[in-house]
Amino acid sequence: MKRLLKLTAIVLVFFAACSMMFMKDKPRKKDWAAEINNYNYVIGTQTVGSKYKFSEKTMLVETALEIKNMGSNLLKFSMNPRYCTENYGLPKNDKIQSLTDLATLEPSVKEVLDMDFKYYHIWTYCFSQYTPEPPGTKDDTAQIKFIDGFPKKYQEALYKEIFEFTTYLLTHFEGSGKVFYLGNWEGDWHLRPDYDRDKPVNPKTLKGMIKWAQIRQKAIDDAKQATQHSNVEVYHYIEANLVRKAINNSRSKVVANSVIKAVNPDYVSYSSYDSTNPYKTEASLNKHLKESLSFLESQLTPKEGLPAGRRVWIGEYGNPSNNYDDDEQNRRSVWTIKASLEWGTPFILYWEMYNNEIKPNTGEQVGYWLITDKGKKQPIWYTHNEFYKEAKHFIKNYVEDHNKLPDYDTFRKHALKFKSLSL
Repeated sequence: MKRLLKLTAIVLVFFAACSMMFMKDKPRKKDWAAEINNYNYVIGTQTVGSKYKFSEKTMLVETALEIKNMGSNLLKFSMNPRYCTENYGLPKNDKIQSLTDLATLEPSVKEVLDMDFKYYHIWTYCFSQYTPEPPGTKDDTAQIKFIDGFPKKYQEALYKEIFEFTTYLLTHFEGSGKVFYLGNWEGDWHLRPDYDRDKPVNPKTLKGMIKWAQIRQKAIDDAKQATQHSNVEVYHYIEANLVRKAINNSRSKVVANSVIKAVNPDYVSYSSYDSTNPYKTEASLNKHLKESLSFLESQLTPKEGLPAGRRVWIGEYGNPSNNYDDDEQNRRSVWTIKASLEWGTPFILYWEMYNNEIKPNTGEQVGYWLITDKGKKQPIWYTHNEFYKEAKHFIKNYVEDHNKLPDYDTFRKHALKFKSLSL
């Protein structure tokens, strides 16, 4: 009996060892869940200067959570000295004297940076360039110092602050997989701070803006070169908005045909209202938007160290409710999404989650929104939400069939067939 038990034990040990060897040699099935959640789903939105909220959370945190709840993994917001005034109304903290301070000392800013968004588009304006405005006033020249020339002391301070902030992002978010795009709001209003698009640009201001953008690009590049980092990225972009002006009259100096070419930034953002809102048919919008995207791309030259793909995206588009009913707002938005996907732009960002514009004489909400001031989700909100569901379903099935993620061209061509984009 003892001999039988001993033999049985030996057999069991043998089979257990064989089983362990088999399990060791057998490749484990990869868990794709994180990569599916972090895929670039292209469409998204942003939050700046909203005029209402519904919870006890700060404006910034509430709107970031709404963007996340809609299904997006991208957050676009603003980091600048106006964090405590018109942008988000956060408490003023006199200890905050730089972008890095804002990221580390302001609780709401820190909270949204730590949220599980993959992509961050950030309007980045330095404290070292800011002159406080009188209470209740807003002057964009207060946060840029290149109007009529760019003094050396501001150039040096700009480089230092952007370098420091980039270094912080690379080190603090090491291994997170996050991608940060640091850029500016509609650059043509920096070139023409009086908002007169017909007036010739001041040559000193143009020269100053080129230098400003070059310094921002160099500070980011130098910080990346000087800082060991992995699985986190920081890039620089320039946003243009008067692109049709450059196409229609090559002698007009705008960001699209002057600053971009001189700087060759990592990416270009297009605030695209001049190629979307004037046109009454889908065919006309499609034609003019693609023409403008291609013009912007033509101003760039090849650049090493960037991911494959196109370098021009839609930073803003939108159709306000005071001009369009809900269905038309959605329909025109879908026109923009489809034209941009066809062209191949990597991001298409709707303006915005909550409306930020109120008519001064009537107090009426202009209606650049996905969720209204009454808490109503617009049809275009549901278009985004359904798009994300269809996109994740497609990518999950693609991974199961091919054991890899689809490349962007495969995704965008399939996305054009989504039911969420059918009209």
